[in-house]
Amino acid sequence: MTKTEAKQRAAELLKIVPIGQSMESQDDTRMGEAYDEIYAKLQINGTAIWASSGSMPDEVVDDFVHLMADNKINLYPVSDNLYAKIKSRVGKDGIDSLNNIRRQLGDVYEDLSPPTDF
Repeated sequence: MTKTEAKQRAAELLKIVPIGQSMESQDDTRMGEAYDEIYAKLQINGTAIWASSGSMPDEVVDDFVHLMADNKINLYPVSDNLYAKIKSRVGKDGIDSLNNIRRQLGDVYEDLSPPTDF
């Protein structure tokens, strides 16, 4: 999933825009900021293994999109039910979703080769 697709999915999750419809430029900008902030958090920990403008691994898409929605949730009038659903998914300060992403990507790049004797 690309940055553009992630922005659209996060906007749809927050019900800012109906599925398949285009966002207003203000919302597109906000979702872009959310993407950049989450990506930067992952990059600091060495977890963002894809280029910011590239496609993220499929394993992390749902957690990443929920983190984006959580990042901007207070800017939009969402129902209590949706608010609770997103908050419970990402955990306090997004820690659950961030850990899921780290775990998923750690498994992908784990070195399984035997150690070399020197």
